[in-house]
Amino acid sequence: MRNNDRYALLIGVSTYDSADYHDLPAVRADLHYMQAVLQNTEIGQYNDCEMVPEPTRAEMLHAIESFLEQRQQSESALLYFSGHGEFCEADNQLYFLTRDSDRADLPRTAVSAEFLERTLQACRAATKIVLLDCCASGSVVQGWRAKGRDDSASDEAERSTLLRPTGVYFITASDALQAASAMAPDGSTLGTSRFTGEIVEGLRNGRIKDSGWISPEDLFEYLTAQMVRKGVPQEQRPTKSTIRATHTLYFARSVARPVSLPAMPQEPPGPSDALLKARARAAADSENANDWQRLLCYYAQCLSAQAAASMLPDRRSGRNSQYFLVDEGPETIQSGLGSVLPAPRGLPGAHASGTGTGKAGSGQAADQHEYWYGYPAVTLPSRGGGGRRTDVGIAPLLIQQMELAPDESGRVVLRPSGVPSLHTKVVTELLSEDEAAQLLARWQPTWQHGNDAQMIRAVRELLGALGLPELEPLDTSALRADSVNEALRPGAHNAAVILAPSSVERFATDGLVENLLAISTRTDEIPGTALDALLNAAAPTPGTDPVLVVAAGPSNESQEQVVVSAMTQPLTVATGPPGTGKSEVVTSVVATCVAAGESVLVASTNNEAVDVVAQRCDEIAPGLLMRTGNVDALVKEAEKLEQLLSDPPAQPGRSSATLAGELRNLRSRTAVLRDQAGRQVEGEVQLAQVLWQRAESAEKVGLSVALLPLLWESGGLAELARWEARARGAATARSWWGRWRRTRAMKALIAAAGPEAVPELPAWTGERPVASDLLNDLADVTALERQVRELTPAQLAHDEQTVHQARTACATTRTELSAELCKAISAEALGHGRSLLDQRLQTLHQRKGTQRSQLNLLRHLKGWAITTHAVRQLKPDAKLFDLVVIDEASQCSIAAVLPLLFRARRALIIGDPMQLTHIPGISPEQERQARVKAGLSAAWLEDRRLAYHVHSSYHAAAQNGEDALLLDEHYRCHPEIADIVNGHCYSGALEIMTDVRWQVPAVDLMDTGDSAPVLAWANVPSGESARGPGGKSWRNPSEAAAVADIVRGLLRRLPENATVGVVTPFRAQKDALESMVGSDRVRVGTVHAFQGGQRDVMILSPVATANTPPRTAHWVASQVNLWNVAITRAKSQLITVGNHAYWQQQTGLPHLLSSRSLVWDRTQSTGVQPTPVSEPRLRQDHRRRDLTDTVQQVLASRGVVELERDALVGGQRIDLLFTASEGNTAVVVDTGPQPDRNPARHLRLVHERAGLLVGLPSGGRGAKAGLVTHVVRIPAWRILAGPNALAPLFD
Repeated sequence: MRNNDRYALLIGVSTYDSADYHDLPAVRADLHYMQAVLQNTEIGQYNDCEMVPEPTRAEMLHAIESFLEQRQQSESALLYFSGHGEFCEADNQLYFLTRDSDRADLPRTAVSAEFLERTLQACRAATKIVLLDCCASGSVVQGWRAKGRDDSASDEAERSTLLRPTGVYFITASDALQAASAMAPDGSTLGTSRFTGEIVEGLRNGRIKDSGWISPEDLFEYLTAQMVRKGVPQEQRPTKSTIRATHTLYFARSVARPVSLPAMPQEPPGPSDALLKARARAAADSENANDWQRLLCYYAQCLSAQAAASMLPDRRSGRNSQYFLVDEGPETIQSGLGSVLPAPRGLPGAHASGTGTGKAGSGQAADQHEYWYGYPAVTLPSRGGGGRRTDVGIAPLLIQQMELAPDESGRVVLRPSGVPSLHTKVVTELLSEDEAAQLLARWQPTWQHGNDAQMIRAVRELLGALGLPELEPLDTSALRADSVNEALRPGAHNAAVILAPSSVERFATDGLVENLLAISTRTDEIPGTALDALLNAAAPTPGTDPVLVVAAGPSNESQEQVVVSAMTQPLTVATGPPGTGKSEVVTSVVATCVAAGESVLVASTNNEAVDVVAQRCDEIAPGLLMRTGNVDALVKEAEKLEQLLSDPPAQPGRSSATLAGELRNLRSRTAVLRDQAGRQVEGEVQLAQVLWQRAESAEKVGLSVALLPLLWESGGLAELARWEARARGAATARSWWGRWRRTRAMKALIAAAGPEAVPELPAWTGERPVASDLLNDLADVTALERQVRELTPAQLAHDEQTVHQARTACATTRTELSAELCKAISAEALGHGRSLLDQRLQTLHQRKGTQRSQLNLLRHLKGWAITTHAVRQLKPDAKLFDLVVIDEASQCSIAAVLPLLFRARRALIIGDPMQLTHIPGISPEQERQARVKAGLSAAWLEDRRLAYHVHSSYHAAAQNGEDALLLDEHYRCHPEIADIVNGHCYSGALEIMTDVRWQVPAVDLMDTGDSAPVLAWANVPSGESARGPGGKSWRNPSEAAAVADIVRGLLRRLPENATVGVVTPFRAQKDALESMVGSDRVRVGTVHAFQGGQRDVMILSPVATANTPPRTAHWVASQVNLWNVAITRAKSQLITVGNHAYWQQQTGLPHLLSSRSLVWDRTQSTGVQPTPVSEPRLRQDHRRRDLTDTVQQVLASRGVVELERDALVGGQRIDLLFTASEGNTAVVVDTGPQPDRNPARHLRLVHERAGLLVGLPSGGRGAKAGLVTHVVRIPAWRILAGPNALAPLFD
């Protein structure tokens, strides 16, 4: 190993701006001594060891990117971090904290482990070692090669250095989610942390290894032995993990004798060169934050690469038009032996003129030609009906962009403008979902430029990974195409391919690219648009009138908050978890916008999302929202226009102005009722708090709370106030005068007490004089008793039921008025714009002038809907719309929405990052090339979450806009189903408000005699996973057979109108299941097919089991988004089919689901495995428990003995259930809202949740089995006030 091929970057953070994080003085020593041992000529021999102390987030991002991007293939890189680490449950991500990190906003203020992983995998260094000395650091290595695994087959795969060229070896200071041990090692005087100190002491004293070079494996074994010997807990011991790393990489030498290290200077050193460079880059980023031209060109490059990487032209019909074969002479481009390639005859744009040019990124996209070259050619036959092979597609295995230009002699040639990367379509066609994702993320070219032998070895290894044979020997010295035209099976050929995407393949992409490039020349028009708001904080839209929310359906406070924000803020970001009414919100936004006379555009990459909103709007009022877009959408739009012209909607009885006025008046009445409800709850909370304080104060002086109403029984509040003042004055008086006053005060108290109270008073009240502190405490009790008597009458006077009924009536009336207002506005607009409707219809028939006709019609019809790929249908004017709504934004790429944001003044970005995300369609290497061409840094893109291949439009908006608003009321899934994802994906923030009375009842297929389980697990312990046809994807035949049996059983027992869905993460399993159970009533699909849809009963087939390769199994288990979508498609019952024991050993959602589900074990005669099912979270609040104890005691005193606590009714947990003569009564103890919750909303939710219980089966575990006929809400103050306050609720 040479002495000049090793480089290290040491990052440490010891001081933090936030008070949430304590400083770490040991970090200074960590950095100093790590640098000392690595630079030492006897130990580390590192050529360069850069130190970056106390960086900000932006500086740390730049330091990591710069260090790793500079590394070459012959080098080794060591990256070290010492500081705080924190795991964020909101996005299941580990963050490295920097000086400016904020615990409340880690994604925007800390460095994610995901960024570190991506940059490490993109780094070209032959080996990389990462040492993490921070808390929770073990979570960064989950899913890679975990410590202690003995997998020889995997080890063989790891030795590859061509297919998977880079090795990463992680050693972390602690296990996942655990704090690292901060203690210095015994005997060390260096002042370091334990983890770093053990490394330094081991290296400088030669303890790690007797002699020779030290590998990371040697270091890990030494650290583990040291921690075990010193009794460090298991969870605080180091962990290791590898990504394609062998055990033969070395990073230091063992010394024969101890080596002295320079002492740490007393004063902190000045900023290092690496820190200064990172700081300069971060400052430059801040100065160029609005360089829209580079950013837009970056996205245009990414889109062009995606179009080419998804091409698989037909071998026959596409030749010499979509693709051109290079089958003569040597291969020189990909191997690096040459730099030019003569343009084939007939290449589009190559011979139009003597100096043709096709340079991507200049001019309008419609006038460009793009060229992509790759070797070797790959043929991929597809299968027709009955398994017969039909069409054959062709594409290069590797792909790189080319530019058309004349050479010195004027001949038109192609020159490479990038480096080879994988052809995405070829990889995804040949590998399973998980394997394709891993290969695309990690592959990069490693052969030396000009070394064709290395290139051939790399290609062959890649072919082996894809399962592709060489249909003719690969020989770069002489290309030929003998086998290309005849091959009927998949394989590689000794020919190169030039792809020339035509306007057909590039139609959707060209629209976006053309728009992006056009906007890049009009950046002066961006200010004031929603596009500007994406990167720059903007002031709210000025306006004095409150927003009149128009909601033609049920609407809650969180939904209204989104509507109001969308109408007033330049950029609104909303999170819409499953079943929270996202489509209803978008519909309300459209109605509110149109009612305000503003234009609105609804857009999404997801066709179904746009269609759902358009359909909802049509159901409310035809013409409220016009759906336009691609050819099919334009045809449907024409049909709709014809219908509106021939049969216009009838004019309503009242005008839109009249209805709007009535809606505003209703809003005022609703606000009054909301204030009344809020004051009631606030009063209840205040009174309960006073009662709790009174009880604590009375206990302090030994006074029974029951005696307090008997004191001053005949006196009013003024008398209590006078005695309190008298007692406090006496308690502070001195000498004999004080003793006399205290005696008089106590005599007055006893005189005012009722005759039943005096014997019950504590003994100290008879002492003369009473102690000052006791008298003062008694004055406190008196003050609290006075407050109780002041507050109680107001609470007793509240007519809760009347206010609740009035609020419900207002909500119903608002829905009706909103629908009527929408109809009136639509009818008036259609009447005023009838001639323009006819003009629009004519342009649609003629297929020209559609942009102009849409713009004209926009004056009357304010609402429009379109998919992002049809953006060219809209005139490219800035601020064309007042508002654009990007629906399902988590599935939309950033590039796809930028042209729409340019066309609007404000934007609502709504989606859910915990559901399916966008699929980039390009590899990290292709993204890197686009970034480099545009002159952007990965750190800048990461800082703003703008990276095309990683982040969606939701991520970008959430990173750069205000805090996301959460739609937090769930209405779809049975509460037991929703509770799983609520806790794991949404931190328990969702209010589950599903009305199970309208759901299809769950089915007990095992006839256990108990109630049918909402969550069931059909155990298939003997199932094994296997490759699908052609080695693609994965399937599990035993699981599939079990699913088929379950489906048949469900169809026999479910009502005719009930729907069933079968979902699986793998295409091969989906194909097998579809052939077995697919029908009109049973929908089978992968998780992506079910986004936006739901079924009464869902069956989940996860496929993976004990024999599944670890990486594939981990991929399935770690796909939180896929599990979230799969689980929440089920409305009333979710049945998982698979190896229960295997999935219980996993983590996250799979483990949670296996723990919550009732196991149906088909191998046991009883039918049901007697394993207890863990129930959803139980309340552990001791105050609520004590309050419920009191209610139970009061009921017992009234002769109620048939009751049960913590009863589960319809999936909702209630405090107490008891049987009365008319049926079962549910008791809800209300301790008030959480500190950050609106009190009026809290009361509405309690009332609505109570309404969901009436009529549901209940009891059987103390209370009699029967329906819930009555629900009682008991505010905490009534329980604390005593039996007399409780009695009216049960009379």
